[in-house]
Amino acid sequence: MATLKQFEALRWIALLGSFERAADRLHTTQSTVSKRIHELETSLGTQLFDRSQRGARLTEKGNRILEIGEEMLSLRDRVVAIAASRATMIRHLRFGVTELTALTWLPQLVAELRATYPNIVLEPEVEQSTTLFENLKNGALDFIVTPDVFRKPGFRSVPLASVRSAWMCSPVLFRDRGVVELAALAQFSILTQGNRSGSGVVFDQWLQACGVSLPHKIQSNSFVAIVGLTLAEVGVSYLPERCFDGLIERERLRIIETNPPLPPITYVVTFRETESSNTVGSISRITQSTCNFTNPIQWA
Repeated sequence: MATLKQFEALRWIALLGSFERAADRLHTTQSTVSKRIHELETSLGTQLFDRSQRGARLTEKGNRILEIGEEMLSLRDRVVAIAASRATMIRHLRFGVTELTALTWLPQLVAELRATYPNIVLEPEVEQSTTLFENLKNGALDFIVTPDVFRKPGFRSVPLASVRSAWMCSPVLFRDRGVVELAALAQFSILTQGNRSGSGVVFDQWLQACGVSLPHKIQSNSFVAIVGLTLAEVGVSYLPERCFDGLIERERLRIIETNPPLPPITYVVTFRETESSNTVGSISRITQSTCNFTNPIQWA
């Protein structure tokens, strides 16, 4: 019989992209995580991961089973929250997310918060990471979901997922196939959200560490604008891989494989340290159970 621990292992492998990272997140060994998945596959009589692909890629059935597993884990979290009387403690939540979260899993987060706290008043704010952190610091927000770039005293962060991005552009702009050197992108306009964006900070620091300069930059504070400009053949941008599978399949976007590839970005939910441990624990479980950066972004 399938267990919640097995579904929890499945969730974190899918979110973080490897058995090793899932084991670190679950504070256990890689062999234990592998055993849980083997037992789950045996009990269900189906293969959950496509082992012909690099990385931990779910099969079609694996994705469908994970969706049901997420529902089971969500129900568990709600039972735990109610048993600990947390459902009667939170009446008003002001929280912030970036555009990527808003476009992928914010609806699921809002639905789960309302299911766990039926009388709650929710005020979600969508902004760039730096603005969100400033609003958390001054007390305007109760928690935020951003890339893990704010390691500051007085705040506590809980890991959610690792998001892998890729360089993307219109197929009209770049037709070469195969892996290209990172410096080859210098011939294009690079579309970026700049240093107020958590991902912008991560990738700028990474480019500096690689010793690569991409001088032709176009900065926008809007993720949606960046995607629109990319589709319009204006330049090359870095976009989360799994969100745009539909546009890639329809040949409106293509991935440029580079050497080295872009590093993954860890997303976290962050609270002030003065926040109650009950609230931190409850909200962390809810964000972890609903977090899914692989949801497709619908684009006309």
